Amino acid sequence: MQCYNITMMSVIRHITLFALALGLLSSCKDKKPSYIQDTGFVFGTAYNIRYEAYDNYHDEIRAALDKYDKSLSTYNPNSTISKINRNEEHHVDSFFTTVWYKAKEMYELSDGAFDVTIRDLSAHWRFAKGYMLDTISTEVYDSLAAGAKDVLQFVGMNKVQLQGDSIVKDDPRIQLDMCALAEGYGIDVAAEVLEQHGVKNYMVEIGGELHLKGLSPNGTKWRIGIDSPSEDNSIFDRRTQHIIEVTDCAISTSGSYRQYYYTTDGKRISHTINPKTGYPIEHKTLSVSVIGPNTMTTDAMATIFMVIGHEKAIEMANSIDGIETLIIFENDDKQLEEIMTDGFRRAIVK
Repeated sequence: MQCYNITMMSVIRHITLFALALGLLSSCKDKKPSYIQDTGFVFGTAYNIRYEAYDNYHDEIRAALDKYDKSLSTYNPNSTISKINRNEEHHVDSFFTTVWYKAKEMYELSDGAFDVTIRDLSAHWRFAKGYMLDTISTEVYDSLAAGAKDVLQFVGMNKVQLQGDSIVKDDPRIQLDMCALAEGYGIDVAAEVLEQHGVKNYMVEIGGELHLKGLSPNGTKWRIGIDSPSEDNSIFDRRTQHIIEVTDCAISTSGSYRQYYYTTDGKRISHTINPKTGYPIEHKTLSVSVIGPNTMTTDAMATIFMVIGHEKAIEMANSIDGIETLIIFENDDKQLEEIMTDGFRRAIVK
């Protein structure tokens, strides 16, 4: 009789636990996920993340971004890339290695138009962090132009190698700057955190670049505005060139219409520098938007297209599967024109 009572108590306990479990499952089933917004700063710029989930993954996203920042951010003096630029002892991680091999791929694809050893050239042309110029004298410009060839000897990914877990330079004066794809990959890193948690609908944006999946809070594909390039187009008074509706893709935009300065005789100096010549670009491409499979790729492709100009860029874009682009340029009459791939045109809704 005593054993029978113990057995019955055990059964009752299991039935009770089973009922509680069913109740919890029912409660979870009735609960609907909501869209969560996460904002902050990383890589010297702002980020904005929206995703549909039951739980808030802020801490995990932030941890991944902080780890990434310590690897590839030139704004972080203690990052791996900062140590490399100071020629200090370092050990690269998987983040750095992934971006490095992508940079090599883009360098070869573009025949040198994409190059992460361009940091000293940007500084030489007064576009390094800390410079806020409106104009420079013609004499200063001529001096910069004359000295560009001297700086160019420290540019070229063929002069830098990844050996084991260290970067080895042919010359210690070579400086790296991965920003032309590191920011893009940082977006992919944040998106991967959401993917690991099974999030189906999200938007990750850092510095204006985007990784999109699933549906927006409106239940539609994500609608993204493409700015019209204008020198008067301030952050508070932006004009939209197009609105596109897309999902399950990445978008990057690069432009020369906001970061520039003039010489006193009216010559406009773009911050986009051709690493093959050592000089700022002089063609009339103003803005490039690229749609592709991931933000690291679209980030790099937007930079390449800005460097090589709209005619070569549209030809290259049409030759690469999965890449769509919109390129806005100034014609000989100083009017805006645009050229785009068929896939980008199909994405336009307004």
